[in-house]
Amino acid sequence: MNKWFSCCIAILSLIIRGYSDDPVVLSSLTLEQAEMIALEKNHQVQTLRALYQKAVEGKLESYSKWMPTLSAFSDMYVANKKQVFTNSKSAFLTQFTLSQSILEMDKYYDVKIAKLVQEQLKLLLNAAIIDTLFEVRSLYYLVILDYESIAAAEDKVELLTSLANRMKDRYEVGTTILYNVNQSQVAIANAMAAYYEVVKAQKVNMDRLVSAMGFDPGNCQIQFAKLEIPVDTIPLLGEKLCHLRSLFEEDGLKADQKLFTKSYPLTEIHKIKALFSKPEISYWESKAKKYDPTLSASEKEVVIARREVSKGYGEYIPKVTLNVNYGGNPTDQLFVPATSFSSQTFEWGVGLQFKWMIFDSLGRERRIKQARYQKKAKESQYKKELQKTYENVRKQIFSIEEAISSFVTADANVRLATQTVDLANDQLDIGYVTIFDYQITVDGLVQALNHRNKARYEIINAYYGLRHASGADLEEEGM
Repeated sequence: MNKWFSCCIAILSLIIRGYSDDPVVLSSLTLEQAEMIALEKNHQVQTLRALYQKAVEGKLESYSKWMPTLSAFSDMYVANKKQVFTNSKSAFLTQFTLSQSILEMDKYYDVKIAKLVQEQLKLLLNAAIIDTLFEVRSLYYLVILDYESIAAAEDKVELLTSLANRMKDRYEVGTTILYNVNQSQVAIANAMAAYYEVVKAQKVNMDRLVSAMGFDPGNCQIQFAKLEIPVDTIPLLGEKLCHLRSLFEEDGLKADQKLFTKSYPLTEIHKIKALFSKPEISYWESKAKKYDPTLSASEKEVVIARREVSKGYGEYIPKVTLNVNYGGNPTDQLFVPATSFSSQTFEWGVGLQFKWMIFDSLGRERRIKQARYQKKAKESQYKKELQKTYENVRKQIFSIEEAISSFVTADANVRLATQTVDLANDQLDIGYVTIFDYQITVDGLVQALNHRNKARYEIINAYYGLRHASGADLEEEGM
């Protein structure tokens, strides 16, 4: 309750700030707050929300076509000669008509189709919602990954700067040559170029996140609540990480020791594949078939196409309409005009109008065949969409498996690389390693950090990708 209350307060403050020209500042922004803001302000969601409301009104309009219609008209004219039916140059006729459809299959199926269209737009709105949630989640943690990459680049610059200072000190006392000093400074310059690249990537991804949340780039400043990617706190991911770590260490060897055994990595492939069992994959596939809004919208198109076929057959059925008239033309056979507006005679009449198209040169048959082919195409499209949904679910599951395996390995590699840098520092002091060896060691540490951070991001991104592909968020919200 407190989490949702804080999210509502954050959105309210954004609305208040929206009236000023100053950039919006979001301090201590959590993922949940970013999601709430995006669902309120994202333009794609707003577009689909408006189209859904349009579909609601369209359904109500289709209902109104079954309701009675009341119309009124008054004809007044003057001729240059006396008219036979009034024996006067002027004629007046006022009429009130009440019409009610009793049997008209076009209107009946229009009501059915309008309801299906509303349901389809609701599904498309849900699709826009989960698309936005996935985009915000992906970008939220991508920016955090950028901050981690910046920190790794800063560590590299710091280590190389320390190396350059040591080389300069040694050159001053005559224990090294100018070449090593220059080479260490060149390495710093190259490291700074890489640093600027990751800073630029962070700015670009921040603008993408701001846009996904519904703000214009540059008009929103974000400060994150925590600069971390919490893969261990998500139950599914924490369970799989713990399971894989236990598999890697079941024979008493730690992950970093496992890297150097002759059997690694071929003997570990079956362990990675054991992360998700076939029943688990089937569970996520069945969830996607039930909740994925894009798939459900495609299924709704099949139902609409079937209604169109039924609507075509409905053209064979006669149309029956009840008409109630009051005025100078109470029936089609009785016409009672008057010579002045005040002298009009009002009479009433009630009748049924029967219309039946007996033959229209096979037009109905052609329309029915068109509707049948359309239905067949929609059915094939749904089957293709179902295959695509299953492929996407499996792809995200395989991505989680790969990312978790990469993370466990990269995490062990970071520990080894850190230890190697410490050893290189000691060996450099006594002259056992060269400046190039040290630079290579530092590069190895930075690469290990980046690989671990990227693998951790890919884990959580694949997890939210699985939720997106399966429509799990809609299940939890009961949408």
